Amino acid sequence: MIIVKMNETTVECSIAASELHEIGLTPEAVVNGAENTTSFFAQLNKEVGAQLDYDPETEVMMMSKNMMMDGSVRIFAVKMSNEDIQKATDRIRGAAETVLRLLTQERVDEIKSKTGRDKGVALNEVITNVTDTINRMYNTDYSGNQLPQNEEVSYQPLTEYASYMMEFDDLDDAKRFSKVVQKLPIVDSVLYKHGKTYYLIAGLMTADESIIYEMRRAGVEYSQMLTVNAPEAMFIEEHGDVILAEDAVIHLADLSK
Repeated sequence: MIIVKMNETTVECSIAASELHEIGLTPEAVVNGAENTTSFFAQLNKEVGAQLDYDPETEVMMMSKNMMMDGSVRIFAVKMSNEDIQKATDRIRGAAETVLRLLTQERVDEIKSKTGRDKGVALNEVITNVTDTINRMYNTDYSGNQLPQNEEVSYQPLTEYASYMMEFDDLDDAKRFSKVVQKLPIVDSVLYKHGKTYYLIAGLMTADESIIYEMRRAGVEYSQMLTVNAPEAMFIEEHGDVILAEDAVIHLADLSK
């Protein structure tokens, strides 16, 4: 097993399927948290805790478990303080507000006013949008960033396009991130500012697991928060100030030279 400390709060662990089989486990068992993985995770928690100087009395340790296409398992462990927990719950609250905006009474009245097939189509559209938003809220793979307490996520890419949102306290970090990912298949990107924080929203078009990994690894290393297909992006798009409206990654990468 390879353990890499990404920063002061995040550790990445990679273990091959062959290694798991040697200790009597399968990738599926690890990802699903089967009963026979208790000892494995106890040892992992001990090693990761030592890496992050984890204090179980005042902090929470969260893990996202990702099965890769080659059968290996990649685990991101995140140490969360009370401040981190507050930020995570604030993000969930924002996602809940997004759901409420999708279900305004005006929208319901609009559906009720339709007739025949149009009524069914409109209702199905609302149900689909709300369901997708809720699924993203609970199934977003944070790739080692802050997770709600006791949430564990298993990720497998289902579509080629995914929207990533990175948060940066400093514009220089956004420049460094863009420099690293500029050659990845990013098809659209916009830089926003809301309050004192910069938000880079970028669309990645690929099903290649190695490219997805590079995007997420860079996000974990350079940004304060990385989310994928998150409903919070809608809030930033609506309320944030647009700094770079097109090809933000390219322009930021150029600024870093």
